[in-house]
Amino acid sequence: MISKINYCCKVFATYLRNYGLEQEIIDLLQGRVSSSVFVNQYYRPNMNEIIIKKIRPALNELMKKFIPR
Repeated sequence: MISKINYCCKVFATYLRNYGLEQEIIDLLQGRVSSSVFVNQYYRPNMNEIIIKKIRPALNELMKKFIPR
């Protein structure tokens, strides 16, 4: 049986992927480490920029769906 928090993580990851975030970013956000050489050795994203430009807008859209105003 899947726990409620695991289910929420799956829903959130799916939402972010459908919103257009790269799989590597979603993995980093959820604490998963890829086995690819590219991610382990070379991929060093600017997380502040990603949070401001990609994640925050995605979260705002998600909140609009769940919290009516």
